Amino acid sequence: MEEVVAAKRSRERVSAAIIASLALGAVLLVAMGLFGVISGTVTRRRGELAVRLALGATHGRVLRLVLSEGALLVSLGVLLGMPGVYAAGNLVRGLLIDISPWDPPTLIAVALGLALVAMVACYLPARRVLRIDPAPLLRQE
Repeated sequence: MEEVVAAKRSRERVSAAIIASLALGAVLLVAMGLFGVISGTVTRRRGELAVRLALGATHGRVLRLVLSEGALLVSLGVLLGMPGVYAAGNLVRGLLIDISPWDPPTLIAVALGLALVAMVACYLPARRVLRIDPAPLLRQE
């Protein structure tokens, strides 16, 4: 009997593995895109960040400024993505076993996981702020 049940569930397992791998690829693409956006922002704003540092802001304060902008992008993305979650819930309902597509703990865990990945993707280019020496940058401009 266990073999019959396992044979019937093998299709669902393969589908789940494919969907999980596609979701992982999507998360990596989003993280790379956010990394690029924040990296470009830090590069374009080097002069402004150098002025802030020259006027007495600490490296940590400027780092928090860059990270807060990334957090704003992440929260805006989560808010805009919520209606899509409910729309896509009907599409994947047949693939889910013993769980609802709108399970609040799962949705919260996924949102927190995505936020964590996104903040790591924001932190990596924001570390460049720690290497800014304001004196040479201000002399150039």
